[in-house]
Amino acid sequence: MSRLALVATLSFLVAAASSVAGGAQANEYRLGPQDKLEIRVHDLRTGTGEAHQWGAFDGEFVVDTAGNLSLPLLGEVQAGGGTVADLARAIAARVQSKVGLAQLPSAAVQVVKYRPFYITGAVDKPGEYEYRPGLTVLQAASIAGGLMRPRDGALLGFERDALTQRGDLRMLAADRQGLLIRQARLSAEIAEADTVTYPAETRTAGTGLDAVRAIREETLLFEARRAALKAQVGAFAKAKTLLMQELTSLDSKDEALSRQIDLIRKELTQVTGLVTKGLAVAPRQFAVEQSVAAYESNRIDIQVGRLRAQQDLSRIERESLDLQAKRRNEALTEAGEVRAKLATVNERIETATNLIYQAEVRSPMSVTDLGGGEQPIYALTRRGGGEIETRIVSEGDTVDPGDVVRITVPRRATPPAAGNAQADAEIR
Repeated sequence: MSRLALVATLSFLVAAASSVAGGAQANEYRLGPQDKLEIRVHDLRTGTGEAHQWGAFDGEFVVDTAGNLSLPLLGEVQAGGGTVADLARAIAARVQSKVGLAQLPSAAVQVVKYRPFYITGAVDKPGEYEYRPGLTVLQAASIAGGLMRPRDGALLGFERDALTQRGDLRMLAADRQGLLIRQARLSAEIAEADTVTYPAETRTAGTGLDAVRAIREETLLFEARRAALKAQVGAFAKAKTLLMQELTSLDSKDEALSRQIDLIRKELTQVTGLVTKGLAVAPRQFAVEQSVAAYESNRIDIQVGRLRAQQDLSRIERESLDLQAKRRNEALTEAGEVRAKLATVNERIETATNLIYQAEVRSPMSVTDLGGGEQPIYALTRRGGGEIETRIVSEGDTVDPGDVVRITVPRRATPPAAGNAQADAEIR
C-alpha cells in the first residue's frame, strides 16, 4: 500500500474512532437545535484497498431550529431527536444513494459544540452556559458561580442586572418587530397580493425600532419588486403579442401563396397542353415551371419562418413562467429564514424575561431570605416529545443541553409572635 493510501486509511480509522468515542461520551445523547457537528465520510476502495475521503460532504455544520442539517449535495437531513450514530447511518445511506456506491460508506459524526443549558434561581450568575458532557446539577451551579450568598451591594447588583436585561429585551423586541414587518411583506409577495397587510403588533412603539420607517421601507421594496416583476412579465406578454401577429401575417402570406401556386399550376397545365399540340413554344413552358418553383420556395421560407416564430413564442412563455416561479421561490426561501430567526428571537425573549424576573423578584427574595443550614432545592425543566416536564432532582443528577435548572433556597424560618400559631404554620 502506498504512503498516501496508508495516511488516508489511518485518517479514516481515527475519524471513526472519534465518532464511537463521542457517542459513548454522550451516552446516547440526542441531537437538537444549535448543536455543532463535525462530519467525515470515507469509503474503502475494494480494488486498491485504499480509503477514500469524500471531501464534498465533510465539514462542520449546525443543527437548525427544525432539527435538520443542510449538507452540500445531500440537502436537508433530519438530525434532531436522534443520536450521532443514527445521523451517521442516515448520511452514509444518503451518500451511497447520491453517488451510486456499491457498498455503504462510513460516516463519522462528532459533536464539537453542544447546545447551551440555562440556570436560574439562587446562583451568583444565572444565564445561558455552554454544555459539557456528563454535566451534573452541582457542576452546573458551580459554573454559574455557585449558590448565591448575601453580600454588600447585592440588591444594587440585581438592579443593574435587571436594567441590562431590560435593554437586551428592548433590542430583541425591536428585532422581532422588524422580522414581523419583513414577514408580512414576504407573505404578500408569495400570495401575489396588491398590497401588504401589516399586523397590529408591528406598529407597537417603545421597542427602539422606527416602525413607521421600517414599514415604509418594506412597502417600497414590495412595490419595487412587484413593479419590476410586472414590467418583465409585461415585456414577455408584449413580445408574445408581436409573435402572434407575426404568425397571423405568415399564415395570410402562406394562404395567398397557396392560391397563387394553384393558379400557376393550372397555367402550367394549359401551357403544357399547348406545347404538346405545337401551339406554344417550349421556353414558355420552362418559364411557367420556374415560376411554380419560385412560389413553392417562397412558401417553404414562410413555413420555416412560422416554425421559428412558434419556437420563440414557446420560449417566451417558458421564460415568463420561470421568472415568476423564481421570484416565488426566492420569497419562500427568505420567508423560511425569517421564520427561523423569529423562533430564535422568541426563545431569547423568553429567556431574557425569565432573567429579569430572576433579577427583580426572585434574587432579592433569596438574598433577604438566605440563612444558615437551609438545603437548596434543585428543579430541572426539560422539553421532550413536544412536552415540558419539571421535576425535583439531586446534586448528582445529569443535565442535558437545553435544560433549565432552577435553584431555590427555602425561606428562613423566623420566630413567630407569641400565640400566633397560624403565622408559624404559614412560614413553615
